[in-house]
Amino acid sequence: MVKPIQPVAGGTGQHLFRDLAPGQVVRLQLVEPGINGAIVSLGGRLYRAVGLLPARQGQYFWAWVEKVGSEQITVRHIAPVQPGRDGVSAVDLARVLGLPPGAETEQVLRELLRWGLPVDRETVLRLLAVGRALPQAGCEGFWPALVWLQTRELPSRTGALSKILSYLLGWPEAAPEGQELLNQSGFRPGREQVLTLTLNGGERLQGELYVIIPGGGPEHGVGTRVVLHFRSGVGDDFWVVLGFEADGLTGRVVTDRETRAALFREKVSLLEEGLADLGYRVHPFAVETRRVNSVVDLLSGGEVAAYLPLDVRV
Repeated sequence: MVKPIQPVAGGTGQHLFRDLAPGQVVRLQLVEPGINGAIVSLGGRLYRAVGLLPARQGQYFWAWVEKVGSEQITVRHIAPVQPGRDGVSAVDLARVLGLPPGAETEQVLRELLRWGLPVDRETVLRLLAVGRALPQAGCEGFWPALVWLQTRELPSRTGALSKILSYLLGWPEAAPEGQELLNQSGFRPGREQVLTLTLNGGERLQGELYVIIPGGGPEHGVGTRVVLHFRSGVGDDFWVVLGFEADGLTGRVVTDRETRAALFREKVSLLEEGLADLGYRVHPFAVETRRVNSVVDLLSGGEVAAYLPLDVRV
C-alpha cells in the first residue's frame, strides 16, 4: 500500500487532485528515495509518499487510486511498469483488487479501463454476475459490449439490456426493439452519442448504420463518425468507418478475411474517388483484416491489447 501522497509544494490539494478519482489506474515515478518515504511524480507534480515503493530511483510503477481527499490520496501499488509494455496487466490488477482470476474478469477490467470507467471490486463482481445471468453470456464480443453499455443510461424497461445486446451482437433472436431501446438510451456528459438505423436491401444486402457523435458535441460535424455494417448473402460481413475531421474525410474498411481485404485494397480507390466527386477532401482509406464482433470494437478506433495504455493523467 502506498499511503498518503501529499503535495511537495504549490497549490491546494483540491486543485492538485481534481483530475483524480477512486478507481483510476495511474502511473507514478520514484523521483527521490528517502528514509521515511520518498518523492514521487504523478501528473507532472511532485508528492511525498510513504508505503510500498520501488527501490530504484527513476523507476515507474502502476497504482490504483483508492481514496481521494482534500489534502492527500491513498493508492495501492499494483506492479512495476514493464519495459516494452504500454500498460498495466489485468492479472496484476485483479490480484490487487482481490478478484477471482479468469479470462472473464480480465476482460471486464480491460474494458472498464478502455472506456475510462471506475474500477473497483464491487463493480467488477456486479458486471460478472449480471453478464452470466444473460442468455448471450459467453458469445463473441459479449463482455466488451456489456461493459460499453455501462457508459449509457439504459431504458428501465424489463429485459432492455438483453435486447440491446442481442441487437448489437447480431444474434438470431435480435428484434427491432433492441435498436429502438439503444436509440432511446441516454448518453452521459462527455460520452459519445450513438444512433443506429437498420439497412434493408432485401436478400442481397442487410446491415446497420451507426452515427457516432462526439461527447462534446460536433463543431460543424467535426469528430462525427459513420459506421456501416454490411451483411451480404453472397459474401462475408464487412465494416466501413467514415470519420469527419477538420482537414477532410478519413476512412477504414474492416473485414476478417484476407482474400476479401485484398479485393478491397484493389477497389477502395473507387470509393475515395466517389466521395471526392461529392465534394469531400478525402484522405487515403485504410483496409484492415481483423475480427469485429460488434460496433463496440470500432468505437475506440482499435483492438484491445493485452496490456492497455492506462496512463490517463501522467
